[in-house]
Amino acid sequence: MHALYPWLNETFSRLAEGVRQGRLPHALLLTGPEALGKGRLARRLAQRVLCHQPLEDGQPCGQCASCRPFLVGAHPDLTEMMPEEPGKPIRVDAVRDFTAALQLTSQFGVGKVGLIEPADAMNVAAANALLKTLEEPSAGTFILLVTAHPARLPITLRSRCQRWTVPTPGRDEAMAWLARQPRVAGEDHGLLLDLVEGRPLAALEMAAPEQLAQRTRWLESLLHLLRAGGNPLAVAATIDKATLPDLVHWSTLLVTDLLRVQSGSTMLVNRDLADALRPLARRLDARALFSLYDHLIELSRLVTHPLNRDLLLEDLLLRFDRLGGRP
Repeated sequence: MHALYPWLNETFSRLAEGVRQGRLPHALLLTGPEALGKGRLARRLAQRVLCHQPLEDGQPCGQCASCRPFLVGAHPDLTEMMPEEPGKPIRVDAVRDFTAALQLTSQFGVGKVGLIEPADAMNVAAANALLKTLEEPSAGTFILLVTAHPARLPITLRSRCQRWTVPTPGRDEAMAWLARQPRVAGEDHGLLLDLVEGRPLAALEMAAPEQLAQRTRWLESLLHLLRAGGNPLAVAATIDKATLPDLVHWSTLLVTDLLRVQSGSTMLVNRDLADALRPLARRLDARALFSLYDHLIELSRLVTHPLNRDLLLEDLLLRFDRLGGRP
């Protein structure tokens, strides 16, 4: 049984107490930023709901007749639904199979649990197909929906769930956890957390050598365009592995830092690039920087859509080139 991440313990304890008192809603929407462990929290809660002999602290026992098949992924009263491939939608046929499984008689007599992750992967038809089950759940049925993007779910679906938000851990707790991870030994933990908005699991991913190298190459390319210009199309051709969401995020942090320098702030995210950012920020037009920032915020809302990655990158690089003073 995987241990819960420490920042999830309080949320789990409150939910487990709801199970003990019999006041847990029939449908729970677990939200919060990406890379906080919401899926692990949801599975631990599902195990607790189905456990026959929960411990005094609310944790599932891990040893009863229900926990044993749960821990090997073979519990007949747990039904999970997720995309067939990452990034693909959950379609209506999958929801029909999911709801049909929840209507079967509980094999262990405790109830049935359904888990959907990520819930925002459901297309409109799939979400609508789930509504009837949320409105009229079978007795003893508990449904967990996990998403970092609740606004992408129809309001009719959200309104039928009780929402719990998993908070980002405090900086001290996140730093202490990272300090215990061998994969980030010797890295600047504070910088890693700042680059991913304080999310420890994302910081762990960010620490991968190739990920850090991609970030460095991308930001150095942008800084070169701002300082001396160059060939934006040639830069785009060299960026073949980093994801578009990462590139947009790193670009946004860079522009934010340039604006902070212009306002006199010394609190930079990309502090490893501070020596390059400070002289550059002083000669860039503030209105043009704000305009680029607005564009990046809008672009961040589009990166999950099936758009042409190369065209978006080329347009973004051309904007940086023009900001540096090239027509």
